[in-house]
Amino acid sequence: MANPGQQRTRRNPCRAAALFYAELGWSVLPVWARQKRPLIAWTALQDRRATLTEVRDWYRQWPDANVGVITGAVSNLLVLDIDPGHGGNDSLAQWADRHGPLPETIAAATGGGGRHYYFAHPGGELRNRVAIAPGIDLRGDGGMVVAPPSLHPSGRRYAWVEGHDPKTLALAPPPAWLLHLLGRRTALRGHPLTWWRELVRHGVGEGGRNNTIASLAGHLLFHGVDHEVISELLLCWNRVRCRPPLDDAEVLRTVDSIIRTHERGVQRPSATPSRRSP
Repeated sequence: MANPGQQRTRRNPCRAAALFYAELGWSVLPVWARQKRPLIAWTALQDRRATLTEVRDWYRQWPDANVGVITGAVSNLLVLDIDPGHGGNDSLAQWADRHGPLPETIAAATGGGGRHYYFAHPGGELRNRVAIAPGIDLRGDGGMVVAPPSLHPSGRRYAWVEGHDPKTLALAPPPAWLLHLLGRRTALRGHPLTWWRELVRHGVGEGGRNNTIASLAGHLLFHGVDHEVISELLLCWNRVRCRPPLDDAEVLRTVDSIIRTHERGVQRPSATPSRRSP
């Protein structure tokens, strides 16, 4: 018979979420329940990701812990933190009027009524920024966010927006206008060459396939590769390097989504992404 501590561990949905996020390649850490404060020193986790064994050990020690995700290059994540109480929704609406809506990407509803929009890290170093617009902060290198299904001090849980969870949707690259706003045109160069070589050589397992295909598509688009060529290359790469491979149709949906986002970002509304059946 399991002891009470083990039973509580199984009941806390944050443990399963933390393990899933770690398998996605996100750097996770335990956070005090109903708080946003990490339970551990986490400087080292800004450069290396915790092992699954470490994650399991944390939730044995703190069965009720929330789950946090460290942003930045270590997790391939940038997060826009929208606080409606300080004008974040108004700022977002102004951005939409000026630049168009944010690209479809992973998004969470916070327990405090805000939103977190998750984007693929563009490479280089992009540190946290406070108030890039009223009510909007950026969580980048050196930052963290509390992630679903953590419990907010209000008693409400953080939750993925319907249809925008990491099992359903791939990370979109941040739009070019946002990087320009942050003064990081150089960030568009992306990860170093060695990072891409390791990625295409070793492939990815279940949980990280869509996000990786999205990153590769964005990388190839930035270097001017033809849409049809990108689709064919990533169909082949998926069959050989993804464990297990995704369906061809899912690969093409991901690639087409990134193409549409790329074309909005570079303001080429006349271009039409390829629509191909598998």
